[in-house]
Amino acid sequence: MKLIDLSHTIIPDMFQWPGDNQPLKIHRHSVHGPDSHMSSSLEFGCHVGTHIDGSLHFLDGQPALHEISVDRFAGRALIVDATASGADSSQPSHLLVDLLSGQGLADIDFVLFHTGWDRFWGQDNYYRHWPWIDGQLAVFLAEHDLKGVGLDTPSLDRVGDSEAHDRCAAAGMINIENLTGLKSLSESVVNFMAVPLKLHKTEASPVRAVAWL
Repeated sequence: MKLIDLSHTIIPDMFQWPGDNQPLKIHRHSVHGPDSHMSSSLEFGCHVGTHIDGSLHFLDGQPALHEISVDRFAGRALIVDATASGADSSQPSHLLVDLLSGQGLADIDFVLFHTGWDRFWGQDNYYRHWPWIDGQLAVFLAEHDLKGVGLDTPSLDRVGDSEAHDRCAAAGMINIENLTGLKSLSESVVNFMAVPLKLHKTEASPVRAVAWL
C-alpha cells in the first residue's frame, strides 16, 4: 500500500491566514550530544498549515475535536478536478455545483476539490482570489450526508463570507483546508484520512492528510 502525502510541511514562521498573529515556532530545547538527546516543543495556532475545521469553528454548541469519533476523519474521497476554476489569481473565482454533475455520492465520505491553487503556497497571492465554494454547491454538499469537504485553498469561503462554512457546520461536516498534491492522485475515488490532534475543547487542528489507492 502506497500512502500519498497531501499535507504542507509546518515550518517556523510560515505564512498564515492574514490577521492571524499567533507565531509559529518550533523550539529546540536540546540536541544530540554525549549527555543529551533531541527535545523540541511547538507553538502555533490551531488553523496553521493543512488543517481541519470542526463544525464548532462556526457553530456554537457543536462537539469539540476531542469529542468527535475518530472514524469521522477517514473514508472514501471523491477527487474533483476543479483546475479550470483555479487558473488565475488576478480575479475572484468560485466553484459551482456543476462540478458534481453526474457524480454519485452514495458511497462517498469526502469530496476533495483539486483547484491547483497549492502552486501559490508561500506566495502573497495564495491569499488573494482563491477559488471558493458558492452557495448552491455548499447546499448540495450539505445535503449528501458527507463526513467532510476539502480543498487545496485557504478556505471554503471567500474573505468576509461564511456561507459554505455555516452550511457544512450545520450538517456536522469537517473541512480540510490547505491540502496539497491532489494532482498526484490518478484515480477519482481514493481512501483518505486526515486525523487531527485530540485537542481538548478546540475547533481546529493541523493534520497529516494522506490518501491511498
